[in-house]
Amino acid sequence: MPLDAKAYYNHYWTARERPRAESRSRERAVAALELLALAEGERGTLLDVGCGPGWALETFHEAGYRAIGIDASSGAVDEAREKGLDARLLDVEQEPIEHAFKGTARFSAVVALEVLEHLSDPLGVLRSLLGLLESKGRLVVSLPNEISLAARLQVLAGRLPFGGHDDPHLRHFDRGQARRLFEAANCRVVREQSISVVPPGAKWLRFLTRPLLALSPGAFALATLYLLEREATGDA
Repeated sequence: MPLDAKAYYNHYWTARERPRAESRSRERAVAALELLALAEGERGTLLDVGCGPGWALETFHEAGYRAIGIDASSGAVDEAREKGLDARLLDVEQEPIEHAFKGTARFSAVVALEVLEHLSDPLGVLRSLLGLLESKGRLVVSLPNEISLAARLQVLAGRLPFGGHDDPHLRHFDRGQARRLFEAANCRVVREQSISVVPPGAKWLRFLTRPLLALSPGAFALATLYLLEREATGDA
């Protein structure tokens, strides 16, 4: 991450296109809830890592979870708190996550939506998140698809859709690289769900392109959410 992540992400959240960012954040939160519902787990305590201003965190709270959020941006945490949400300031690459809680924290669900690509050590953070789960807890990770058809068309037009000195994404994953990351962290993909590259408001276009999304998520997905569980060890 940037050397001063807290200052960087204060600026990051200020500069975001708010309506679009909120719409997409809530859309990912709904998809995460659908994956967690399929896991048949209880709606206990949920940790939203990188909660930002609390859009997804609010969605999890409204769904019945005791939702707690952490973020490196003090401005974003303050905004989430103004909504009445439980948000705490913490940089996951500089401080142990347990520092945000009293005693040992364990969660029935941990969610990291569009977080790992911002980190210099996504594998280390992923392992830490898995260690926060209860025995039957599940982790949901969302990763952006930066080689979607829209991004490929930008390349053909001579424009680079990612990269640059101020790009907040330090790591770039395709589906194969994502699965290798999960394998290295000793967890497996239980289910996955793709988010359409078509904006949520374009309902008819979304409906028409749904078969394409199912057939080729690598081209038509904006992001993919993965429901993860820890691999059983020989001691289990």
